[in-house]
Amino acid sequence: MMRYILYLVAILLVMDHVYTHYGAGVINWVVSKFNNEKTVVIKEAPYKESIIDKIIKTAVEQAHTLRR
Repeated sequence: MMRYILYLVAILLVMDHVYTHYGAGVINWVVSKFNNEKTVVIKEAPYKESIIDKIIKTAVEQAHTLRR
């Protein structure tokens, strides 16, 4: 049972990462194809971080502080 919970968490993390980095572009592309003109439904933020990005950033910062 624990294995399935871990699989679910991993899938949700990957979905969050993919949506954060590629979601707005894909959604705008699909809508533009249906309208036959360039349409912007979701504006992309200049810098976006998914949960995985935040975890990696925190781990790197902690590794640098432990090294000192």
